[in-house]
Amino acid sequence: MPPAGGHLAREGALLARGFLRALFVATALWLSACVPPDVLQPVPAPITAVVPPTPPPDATPAPVSGGAAALTPGLSPGVSPAQATATLAATARSWNDWDTYLTALLPEARPTADLLAGMTQYHLNVLLASDLTALTGEADIRYTNRETEPLDIVYLHLFPNLWDGGMTVSRALVAGQPVSPTYPSGDDVIGLPLAQPLRPGETVDLSLRFTTPVPQGGAGNYGELASQGGVLALAHFYPTVVVYDRGWHLETPSSQGDVIYHDASLYDVTFTAPDSLTVVATGATLDKTRGEPGTATWRLVGGPMRDFNIVASGHYEKSSVQVGDVAVNSYYLPADTGGGRQALEWAATALRTYQAAFGPYPYAELDVVGISTSAGGIEYPGMVAISLGLFGDWNSRAFFEAATVHEVAHQWWYNVVGNDQVNHPWLDESLAQYSTYLYYLSTYGEQGAKGFEDSLRARWERVNFAEKPIGLPVREYEGREYGAIVYGRGALFFLTLRDEIGEEKMAELLRRYYSEYAWQIASPEAFRTLAESVAGKDLGPLFEKWVYPR
Repeated sequence: MPPAGGHLAREGALLARGFLRALFVATALWLSACVPPDVLQPVPAPITAVVPPTPPPDATPAPVSGGAAALTPGLSPGVSPAQATATLAATARSWNDWDTYLTALLPEARPTADLLAGMTQYHLNVLLASDLTALTGEADIRYTNRETEPLDIVYLHLFPNLWDGGMTVSRALVAGQPVSPTYPSGDDVIGLPLAQPLRPGETVDLSLRFTTPVPQGGAGNYGELASQGGVLALAHFYPTVVVYDRGWHLETPSSQGDVIYHDASLYDVTFTAPDSLTVVATGATLDKTRGEPGTATWRLVGGPMRDFNIVASGHYEKSSVQVGDVAVNSYYLPADTGGGRQALEWAATALRTYQAAFGPYPYAELDVVGISTSAGGIEYPGMVAISLGLFGDWNSRAFFEAATVHEVAHQWWYNVVGNDQVNHPWLDESLAQYSTYLYYLSTYGEQGAKGFEDSLRARWERVNFAEKPIGLPVREYEGREYGAIVYGRGALFFLTLRDEIGEEKMAELLRRYYSEYAWQIASPEAFRTLAESVAGKDLGPLFEKWVYPR
């Protein structure tokens, strides 16, 4: 076991002596997000929750770890940007190539043929500039109308422009013909008009040529598109189809919380970049071929997935462990070996716990990656991104563990079972917090679970236990309310639901929810209907008290 490996065992010993609850009570404020001026101890950023733009006056900024700020993300020593020049790779790919898309998927997670055939297919061909400051790409997208009415336009998100990211589209084609795009909400959404209405069940091929800057200081609600800290984090870099659900969801996401609300889709990506990179992506790597001097092209495929992301560094080290059919990997910077291996152990334990509780994890691989984000962690399909500042900061160890296992839970709630994260964040965030409670119960017993439950109440206490509904859109929570209500009170709702229907029925509910809504988008109404079916009784009063707007 690595230098940090003994910590988990020592916590188990503390549990046996009944001290773990005290540990969690003492660190409850760490799990309670933003630090008000009257709190003396610095608090890490919450798990994909509210973060202040700068640390409060009495807080210490999270460390970047290991001197990483001096590293160049894509290049190893001795490789200059001039040696990493390339052009977009030539590609020859086929639509409906199901076996290629599903390379990363375990057989038991394969969708039905009907569901698979209707999924949006993305063929992306992407080039990272030799100076690592921009991505140039071509996105070919096959979109199927799965609605009950014809469509005369298809909208796509240009997420980097939510943060003035400078993403541009230089060419747009529909069915091979040039079109004049529309921009209904500034420049963060682009509309491609169709020459003929797209009837239910019909498909249309879209093509966009785009450029996305990679900012040194980071863009995104939590800096998730960035070149910093020795790592390239490339979330949101490509155009993504807007969800249609009784209309196109064109609303601008809040500046806190997740911005992603996507249908499960299929991806085939070529990525050309400096050869010295270690590339970690959602899905699986089919191959890597070397091209012009100092460059290589990766073939990356995957699906079904809610999103596609690439994280890369010329400095990553890797540790791995096998959990059944799943390879669990941790990628970290050289100075963070102890934290990287500890994160691997936590992720593997969480994977075992959640598979037993909810059902099988869908992919053959689960990756934990360190990035320079201002959040504790961010979820992606098959990928858990954790703040580099946590890997070497053992004073924040309790938060490091909670962030890691929370993000692993999102593989079930957000990725396999989708939901509207912009308007109904409780369906994945609150449930991921309840899942984290189950991790502590399984790993540390009743004392550990009670300690984590106390931290949830401490989080809710930040807003004086306000009984604000957990079922509101992110934009309707002000400041610290989002973290306190959705992450604190929301998780306590699921504990209350468990107490109302019993542990056995709660376990049955979550297993059925996972199975019956796999690769679909669940709604609050669907969850309540299923809960009442499992419970065999009306749960209206409970939902009225906790969930619904009043």
